[in-house]
Amino acid sequence: MHMMIEKIESEGILLKTLIRILTIVIIILIIGFYQSTFQSENEPLEGPELSQPKLDNSNEIQETVESVEDEERPKKGISLLIGKSSEEVIAQLGEPVRIDPSTYGYEWWIYSNSDQNYSQVAIENNKVVSVFAIGEDVDVSPYDIGQSVEDIYRFTIIDSEVVVTDDTGSYQFELSEDDMHTRLLIPLGDIYAQLYLDKYTNKLVSVRYLDKSTLVKMRPYEMVYRGELINEPEISDELWEKIQVGNERQIFDISNIIREQIGEGSLEWDESTGEVASGHSKEMYMEDYFAHESPISGTLSDRLEKYDVTFKMAGENIAAHYTDGIAAVHGWLNSEGHRKTLLEKNYTHLGVGVYRKYYTQNFIEKFPGVE
Repeated sequence: MHMMIEKIESEGILLKTLIRILTIVIIILIIGFYQSTFQSENEPLEGPELSQPKLDNSNEIQETVESVEDEERPKKGISLLIGKSSEEVIAQLGEPVRIDPSTYGYEWWIYSNSDQNYSQVAIENNKVVSVFAIGEDVDVSPYDIGQSVEDIYRFTIIDSEVVVTDDTGSYQFELSEDDMHTRLLIPLGDIYAQLYLDKYTNKLVSVRYLDKSTLVKMRPYEMVYRGELINEPEISDELWEKIQVGNERQIFDISNIIREQIGEGSLEWDESTGEVASGHSKEMYMEDYFAHESPISGTLSDRLEKYDVTFKMAGENIAAHYTDGIAAVHGWLNSEGHRKTLLEKNYTHLGVGVYRKYYTQNFIEKFPGVE
């Protein structure tokens, strides 16, 4: 009898021990599963607009006109559109798929013929002032999308200081060390080329061509100036709404093209996830903070659950103070943590939210069969 009681007690202890071990294992698995549903949080990405232009009081800006050493304006390609009328654009490219306003006074005419033929034509006062192009099927002469950085350096004069002079004054753009690896500025006759590079593959991703006044107005780099400072036009709340929607669609399109180029496949738009992203961008602006975790709405998981978004995995990119959505996407591409999120192969859907110049991408992987 005594031995039987001891046996029962020992079996009870063993059972309790097994239950404890099983409970610990379950907790570890739950924590592991929860952590696996999110990309590791990356640092918020701030763009160059935080640097204010400096007035040159010491005559440091070299008085120059474009020297004979500068590259000539291209003889072919999409940059030839700059200076043409909107009627000429329609005659050459047809009607745009949509028209998005911008914060700089021009309208973006969007042309998207395929995943590898995407361009945005900026028209102000019935004239083309800038062109952006991405995709291997677009002629961005004298360059080629996918071209190596080494090849570009072989035939292009590249300087970290670029001076623009016109009737309003002199403007010296100063490229940082990071700019020299990710977004070059090249004078080409009477226009300028921004070359967006992928510093991880050392290849040309996209090109933006601009005329003088548009470059000075946008101020995409640190700038020292002498003369008149051209400011962005006043923007109504109603116009801001349209600009934000345009930036969201552009970020979505360009992100998918980059994913296709790298071989990770395109994502589908998810409306609810987009609302989550929009809410986060607006809240960051209104509450004057810049972080993935909201002091009001909590984590990304909290925000997605509030909108009944079911997901297997989720991730987020945020950026602020970039000139526009185009620049924000290329900023993410050249930041290691953001790049990992942007190019994650398991994601299936994307929602984008923009408020003023705060940008949010929310990525999710949906469970199979879940719409």
